[in-house]
Amino acid sequence: MNTSLNYYLNTTQTNKSPVDVEYWQTVLNFFDNKNFKESTVGLLRYANPEMFEKYGSTDKTYFEFPHGSINMKIKVTDKNFLVEASFLELPEESTVPLLRQIAQINFSPLNLANIFLKNNQLYFQYECPIETCDPYKIWDILYEICTYADSYDDEFIEKFKAKRIHEPKIKKHEEAQLQELYDSLIKIIDEAKNYIHYFYSKRWDSFCWDIVAITLFKIDHHLAPQGNFRSELERQINYQMTSQEPHQQRVSYGLEFFEKMKNTSAEKIKQDFYKIENFISPRRRATYETLINSMKGTYDRATDEYNKKDDTAC
Repeated sequence: MNTSLNYYLNTTQTNKSPVDVEYWQTVLNFFDNKNFKESTVGLLRYANPEMFEKYGSTDKTYFEFPHGSINMKIKVTDKNFLVEASFLELPEESTVPLLRQIAQINFSPLNLANIFLKNNQLYFQYECPIETCDPYKIWDILYEICTYADSYDDEFIEKFKAKRIHEPKIKKHEEAQLQELYDSLIKIIDEAKNYIHYFYSKRWDSFCWDIVAITLFKIDHHLAPQGNFRSELERQINYQMTSQEPHQQRVSYGLEFFEKMKNTSAEKIKQDFYKIENFISPRRRATYETLINSMKGTYDRATDEYNKKDDTAC
């Protein structure tokens, strides 16, 4: 254990955010000047300039954005903002357990948007007067709809036999790349387990948690999985980064997740490696200055550890 963890480049090009960071200030200026319709339409351009042009009406007041397996319809008028996104069709049997899950999601984690049932189909919806379309609020609404639609659709299809309303537009990787990605996953997990066992033998429990967190983000960055794999990975990352439970408990859950992934068949894992057309990327973007400022504290701490020859902590 005299070397740092291996770093893996992203090779799938599926984790690039389409957000036009520089356009955000223009959106805010529209809103501050009470040009509410222009601000809201501008927010959609900010979110995904390419799709904004491709899927918007000529007058840019109506849009139908594909995002994974949902179809997001957005209407912007001088008076109103409306977003409606088709989600899933109820299964033929055992609908009650699924509807209970939907009711729970409407309480949390959804904040403003809700999931409704109409004609045996579930869909997300939010509507408000145009003057209340604060850019930060509308971004959060679009982000949470896309995020939780992605997070729950494959899970509910697998658990409750729900049906897709729209089939996602996906592009499969070549078999050789699929095998390469799967092999990398196993290598990443095995490396993490070796480091965790080593640090446990030294009773350096906090370092064990660091390895879990680094490994989760490494899987996300290098493999960029989709489908149910992505949903489980995001839940694990959210738990690890927000939980107040002791390090040992978090490390235990992390190891359970790694073992589950390793014991899942290669064919099932490979099914979740593909490119997909998304309106809102799950990944954030920032300006260079914001990124540097956010990393300053970490850089200063690592520099101090390096100068003290505390190589492991660094």
